[in-house]
Amino acid sequence: MEKPFGEKPLVIVKIGGRAAGVEETLKDLVSDIAALKDRYCFFVVHGGGAEVSRITKIFGLEPVFRDGIRQTSAAEMDIVDMVLAGKMNTYLVRIFESCGVPAVGLSGCDGRFFMGESIDPASGNRTGRVTGLDMGVACVLARAGYIPLIASVSMDGHGRALNINADEAALEIACSAEAEALVYLSDIPGIMKDGKLLLRVGAADAEEEIGAGVITGGMIPKVRSSLDALKRGVGEVVIGGFTHRGDLDLLLKGGLGTAITGLKTVHYLENPWEAQGIVAESPQDLH
Repeated sequence: MEKPFGEKPLVIVKIGGRAAGVEETLKDLVSDIAALKDRYCFFVVHGGGAEVSRITKIFGLEPVFRDGIRQTSAAEMDIVDMVLAGKMNTYLVRIFESCGVPAVGLSGCDGRFFMGESIDPASGNRTGRVTGLDMGVACVLARAGYIPLIASVSMDGHGRALNINADEAALEIACSAEAEALVYLSDIPGIMKDGKLLLRVGAADAEEEIGAGVITGGMIPKVRSSLDALKRGVGEVVIGGFTHRGDLDLLLKGGLGTAITGLKTVHYLENPWEAQGIVAESPQDLH
């Protein structure tokens, strides 16, 4: 039976790092999406935390983080809306359209795409979690040939603004649609072990690698949420970097990045930094 977004397999791409922040790299990514549109249906999800923090400070506010998650005050929420649903989303639409790829900007509010609730309502925290989705608007756009470009701001059932973590928004959209793949683009090539890239991490091995200290820090919740996504119908989750035209195809084919799947773990023997043209010895060198 045909799915609501069309016949082609759905790929959710969450963009961050160089792929979102460097215009020429972003244009290369858009070119990749254009080249692959006949094979896949794409939804693109973005955040923009660094720009939010920069502008928050201009307005005399200090960003607050707890366990790596932004704690969004009511005053900062206005800035989050301006930056993510305004500046960043419109910028992305302009880039896609200038590259000849039809695109429409959305947020979680549009058509109640993804709704949420505050993680701490008693304190007035406007950081939220996703509680429900309605794919209708995005699917109408996809079937009409547009790429939905999705800002991770939304609202609760009372219409109050919420700042949703972009990784979470992308994951929940992927799970709701049972996407073929969820691709997280950032400034690291994937999960490293003994100086080598793990080309594929099997679900059965992931917790063992966490226990062994191979998967650490912020990668732990990302891997665990990825494992949950597999159980909820997502085909695979890919974590990797994008630096050159052609990288997206390689990420989807298993030639770059780390794919979290139900298959056996595989080691990538080449230096992933050289493969992507990055001069660095570890992920930390890119921060």
